[in-house]
Amino acid sequence: MVIGWLLVVLLAALTTSLLGALDAGLGGVLGALTLLLSYHLIVRRLILHRNAVPRRVKVCYALASIALTVGAVYASPAGLVVFGKQGVGSIDYQDRQQGSHGTYVQCYVQDPDGNVDQLPSGGACPHPEGTPVTMVYSADGIGGPLLGTKSSYTEAVALCAAGELTGYSLMVAAAVLTVRRFAA
Repeated sequence: MVIGWLLVVLLAALTTSLLGALDAGLGGVLGALTLLLSYHLIVRRLILHRNAVPRRVKVCYALASIALTVGAVYASPAGLVVFGKQGVGSIDYQDRQQGSHGTYVQCYVQDPDGNVDQLPSGGACPHPEGTPVTMVYSADGIGGPLLGTKSSYTEAVALCAAGELTGYSLMVAAAVLTVRRFAA
């Protein structure tokens, strides 16, 4: 039973937290799908052997899933604030690209280290080409870059931390409730 819950938490951490830090959209979507599948395949079948899931466990798991998904959405900017650098780069260029839903505009910036990368938010560049901009970026090119200062993303860090802490706390609560109910 405990191993099953550890598996659920590990899968949640890999898909929501880790993938969310690399790509917020991917972490949010895959994290939510993994949490849903984990509930049906691991919690209901492996841990509870198809017994009825107690209401309190359902509520804790559902709230944990929502909190972890919110944390995943804000994990990418939070990761950049914690592990990235802040510096002055510049707007490099803007490009029209063809996507599955039509044509869209993508802005590219040059970070202080000379690397060119696209802004994750998409859309037109906020300033003309060559304009110096303060940015938060990753030295190894993972995630970001984001325009602004590290302090301008403190709300994202707080939401990520709150989602993660709340989500994992509720997962532990669901596990404890399950072990208390069915281990006796």
